[in-house]
Amino acid sequence: MSPIEQILAAAKSLSIAGKKPSLALIKTKIGNSIPMPILIQGLQQFRAMDTSSVEKIPSLDKLPPATVPDEAESEIDQLKAELTQLKLAYQKLNSRLERLEKHEIKAKK
Repeated sequence: MSPIEQILAAAKSLSIAGKKPSLALIKTKIGNSIPMPILIQGLQQFRAMDTSSVEKIPSLDKLPPATVPDEAESEIDQLKAELTQLKLAYQKLNSRLERLEKHEIKAKK
């Protein structure tokens, strides 16, 4: 399911509920996973549709959940590993700094 199709389905759902589809409402409905330019494009496309075209849009609950591509998952895993390494390096540097500060205080006495 493409992001545009998700946006169109969310806009249709909001319209059926009696609300005027807006970027904020659509973003709330589908989450923050879709970039703003695509949200704008989808909303503009929805607003340009006639009633018969809107009726053909599948409802939001019938859409399969969006999946994260394998490339993105591997990038996320890589970033998590880097974050873990950075946290460990930070902890080591912080404890070293504390030891140096204690040593400096003792040296001044």
